[in-house]
Parts: sequence; C-alpha cells; structure tokens
Amino acid sequence: MKTVWIAITLLLIVLVGAFSLFFYTTALYSQLQDSLHRIHHAAEKGDWTAAQRESEQLKEIWTRTDASWTPIMDHRQVDHLDESLARVLKLAELQNREELLVELVVAMRQAKRIIDTEVPSLRNIF
Repeated sequence: MKTVWIAITLLLIVLVGAFSLFFYTTALYSQLQDSLHRIHHAAEKGDWTAAQRESEQLKEIWTRTDASWTPIMDHRQVDHLDESLARVLKLAELQNREELLVELVVAMRQAKRIIDTEVPSLRNIF
C-alpha cells in the first residue's frame, strides 16, 4: 500500500509541475504577444518614440521568455523566434516601417506556433 501512495504522490507532483509550467509559459507568451502588438500599433501610427520604448520592454520580456522556453521547447522554433525578434528590434531602431510591420507579423505567428505545440491535447501527446 505504501508503494501505491508513493506512486500517486509522484504522479501528482509531475502533474502539478506540468500544469504550473504550462501556465507560466502561457503568461510569458501573453506578455510577448502584447508587447509585439504595442510595437505594431506604434509603428502603424509612426510613433517611433513609443516603438523604441516598447522595444526595450520586448528585450526584457524576451530575456525571461528565452531563458524559460529554451530548456523545455523545440530549440529550432525558439531560435527562429529569437532571430525574428532581433530583426524586429533592429528595424524599430532603424524606423523601417514596412519591414518592421512584416517582421512583427512573422514573430507573432512564430510565437503562436510555439505555444500551440505546448497546449495539452491528444495531438501533442501522440
């Protein structure tokens, strides 16, 4: 009987850890998407001061997100998003509106694809 309780306890610890990690990942994704949307909005309006300010916040968010996502997610997808975000930051600095808007959409799409692979579902398990 003692073995059963140990097994159940270990299973609960794994489940609680997995769900905690999922919720943390989802919160980071939301912050990342919000920051990208704010940069997109500022670039559309031509407000480069706001775009630069949001870019600085994006750097901070991405530092935390990258540190959390790299050990647990597909490295290729995270690396592609990292490259896209580096282009976003540079294009915002250069005030290149058209290319920035395109790269923002690409970055948002890449982040969405990453988070979609982490949603608990039968498709992701098997």
